[in-house]
Amino acid sequence: MEIRFKQANAGNYLAASRGKAQIDYLVIHFTANDGDTAKNNADYFARENISTSAHYFVDEKEVWQSVRDADVAWHCGTRGTYYHPYCRNGNSIGIELCSRMEGGKYVFRSGTVDNAVLLTRQLMQKYGIPADRVVRHYDVTHKNCPAPFVENAAAWQDFKRRLTEQEVDDMTADEVKRLIEQSKTTYATVDAVPDWGRATVEKLVKKGWLQGEENGALNLPDEMLRVLVINDRSGIYGD
Repeated sequence: MEIRFKQANAGNYLAASRGKAQIDYLVIHFTANDGDTAKNNADYFARENISTSAHYFVDEKEVWQSVRDADVAWHCGTRGTYYHPYCRNGNSIGIELCSRMEGGKYVFRSGTVDNAVLLTRQLMQKYGIPADRVVRHYDVTHKNCPAPFVENAAAWQDFKRRLTEQEVDDMTADEVKRLIEQSKTTYATVDAVPDWGRATVEKLVKKGWLQGEENGALNLPDEMLRVLVINDRSGIYGD
């Protein structure tokens, strides 16, 4: 995808020359504006000195970069409490999605989300970042950011799902068949759940948040299991 660049004011970021190995997280934000554009934001941060920044701004048409990946943008720091044990400005890249107001709430246009998915996947591949290290600003500091993905958990789950979804056009016939069969998989008991998801299921069963049917069978679909694991890794369910 095409990414345009306009350097942020020197007072808005830290020139750091980080290597690839030092970039471990991608943090998703929203601009909290109504009708702004990626270019608007790039222009603003180039012009003003406000001691804050993000690496990328995304709207439904364009992506603009404001801070180089090797430099540290001030996008997810806090003077209060950190709720994420590892993600900080120094080891992350900040991605801001332009927002709109509808019915008194902030929303993202579908094209903005589409472009954000493409950009995030590109950065994940470039830096070897797995989907569980793509987090919201909320997950780091509990700020209501990005509001459309904090207030609508299903929208965030869908965004995370799309980060690892393989494009059907790139799949072989056997891979497509395997994906279809996988989508039909259900797990009747906790013991039947694969190792990568069992700890999450055990936690939710213990909390009483995940209960079986009348006969005690979980019958948990594979697709739902993946959503639960993503949520758990994001810290939504606590310890």
